[in-house]
Amino acid sequence: NNNNRNLRDGVAEQYANDMRNGNWTQCPASISFYDDGDLADGQHRLWAIIESGTTQRFPIVRGLNRQDGLNINTGLSRTIIDNGRISGLDTELSHTLVAAARAVELGAVTTSRQSNADKLVVVTKHREACTWAINHLPFAKNIRNAITLGAISRAYYVETDHEKLARYCQVLATGFADGEHESAAVAMRNYLLAKGALTTHHSLWRDTFLKVQSSIANFMKGRKLTVIRGVAEETYPLKKRRAV
Repeated sequence: NNNNRNLRDGVAEQYANDMRNGNWTQCPASISFYDDGDLADGQHRLWAIIESGTTQRFPIVRGLNRQDGLNINTGLSRTIIDNGRISGLDTELSHTLVAAARAVELGAVTTSRQSNADKLVVVTKHREACTWAINHLPFAKNIRNAITLGAISRAYYVETDHEKLARYCQVLATGFADGEHESAAVAMRNYLLAKGALTTHHSLWRDTFLKVQSSIANFMKGRKLTVIRGVAEETYPLKKRRAV
């Protein structure tokens, strides 16, 4: 492997975890070599085999010219949605569902690398809560995103009055409240609209996620809330999910 791109440790580790956990499926992409014996394609997969201590099977291609390297891995890559549907493993996947499920699982954590297999596990785990949130929070720009859907899904596990939680979703999306007892959703909506798309940026992810949870709790208790303030910890930590 004398002339290749720099190894990305996170990618190799991701592959290794899937191999180690039995989530690595048969891969039709070849391990390829140039005509002088140098590795042309497959270093991350090979390194993952070493890291995982497993045995894997791949097609092998030999004898490529150096010029052939110009178009290696330049094809249109498939998303997890494409592969989930094409493989039949999950034909109901959507980007919104995957993003919401990851937000539920990760909570206030801003970033975490996950393989497609890991993402499917998370979607399966939180599908009911996330589907409920997606169905009950109408689309509104800068309002319905992974953060709000994730926080609402967290609340779904804890709060038993889902009808009132659905009302929170409606007020959050529209801004129309029936009184001060619903002001928490309006205040949260105003905050999200004022910040715009910045709320989903990694620098504000944690802060916004905590605030949405807090606003939900205040709404559920009918507390008047006109200003969204900082929150120190999660209102609906995942470990406190109710049994469903």
